[in-house]
Amino acid sequence: MINVLDPDTHKGAQVSLANQDFTQTGVIYIGNDLADVDSVRVTGKVLDTDYSVSFDAENNRIVVTNLTTLGSSETITYYPVDASAVTKNTIIGTSGSGVSTGIQAIKKVYTKYTAVPNILAAPGWSEDPEVYTAMVAAVQKINGHWDAFAIADIPVEAKESEEATVTSYTASVTVPNLIEDSVEVWKGDGSVKGTKTTDYTLSYASNVLTVTLVNGGALYSEDKVIIKTTAAIGTKEAAIQWQTAHGYVSERSKVCWPQVKSGTGKTYHLSTVCAATMLRVDLDHDSVPMETPSNKEIMATMQYFGSTAKNEGYDDTESNDLNEVGITTACIFNGSWVLWGPHTAAYKYGTTMDPRVIFDTNIRMLMHVTNGFQLRHGLEIDAPMTPAQKDTVVNAENAELERLTALGALIGESSVEFLEVENPESDMLNGDFVFNLSFTSTPPFKSATAKVCYTSRGFAAFFGGE
Repeated sequence: MINVLDPDTHKGAQVSLANQDFTQTGVIYIGNDLADVDSVRVTGKVLDTDYSVSFDAENNRIVVTNLTTLGSSETITYYPVDASAVTKNTIIGTSGSGVSTGIQAIKKVYTKYTAVPNILAAPGWSEDPEVYTAMVAAVQKINGHWDAFAIADIPVEAKESEEATVTSYTASVTVPNLIEDSVEVWKGDGSVKGTKTTDYTLSYASNVLTVTLVNGGALYSEDKVIIKTTAAIGTKEAAIQWQTAHGYVSERSKVCWPQVKSGTGKTYHLSTVCAATMLRVDLDHDSVPMETPSNKEIMATMQYFGSTAKNEGYDDTESNDLNEVGITTACIFNGSWVLWGPHTAAYKYGTTMDPRVIFDTNIRMLMHVTNGFQLRHGLEIDAPMTPAQKDTVVNAENAELERLTALGALIGESSVEFLEVENPESDMLNGDFVFNLSFTSTPPFKSATAKVCYTSRGFAAFFGGE
């Protein structure tokens, strides 16, 4: 878990609680869930000398305890956490001078904990194209070595912000499936939010939203405005269109849509469910990513398509339309709610493609083997590379591929080769050596067809025939 919230930065206005009486029990409780425990102070008193502050996890409250002579009219102050102050830039993060934040902090996972990152998800944020792009970039060659897999969402309600040129006091943007009461119009510099009717009027036809500035309004003299909208992505057709338009097609990712609801009524991003399911299935196979999370039972009771959607949901046959373009979904199958879709986001049914990108297990097994190769032989770097050591590496990798085959993660024959054409003298004299590993990851049992036919031969039984 990478924390992105900084209470010293992402905070609201200070709260002041006057006339707090410590003379009765010596304790005051703060029950505000958003109160930052580290910011709690008693005015004019010294922390850990006159009073202490602790968190009561069982009752979800902050405890302020008198240590000396706090009176009956003390003032307690604190700052509430403001999660809304976290932006996509906070999520994407920065990296430099040894300090990394947000997604960029994935490079610290190995250096701090010697754990190789495996899956990256950012529920609630990965539906932003800039965040998705950052995720896909971040999972490639982490620390210059490790490869991981990203899980992202297509939104059920897509928020867009577009700068539009004003001509003859009108501006327009193209927004399919607009949720009309979501529209906001701002000055071009983002400093002033206009008021509908007073500052502008709206019209919407053929997916085009037109904004007309009202004479005398706060935006009337603007040559550009910022139009913020929300579009409903409440059908599979809209989801596929959004995926294509925003490039959610990386082979290093799994893309999910829509959201799901649990029996408690809570709504979950499907990337959350997918990541948890993928981890659970991996652990069932000694952490080898040999089995897809598709068709595995999940905590869900229905699909959720957004607050304005009238969609009543899809069965597995209709969900296959999403799978055909690399979108993983959820549906009810064989009496249970399951994740549905074994593909990467790059998969497109009916087209010629690299076999690696067809199934999530294909590319994740490649990552598993290359990550494992580096872990197994990392300590040998800068040691003497003799012909015997070359053979040791080949034998060790052959043994690992045989182990994976016995586990069922690979099928058929695998090979590890040290080829002369891949290792010219110019490379070897610089200490650079290449090993070629070839294997076939076990494909999922994606579908089965039983062909049946009627025959009249059984009537022979009436006459003693076979």
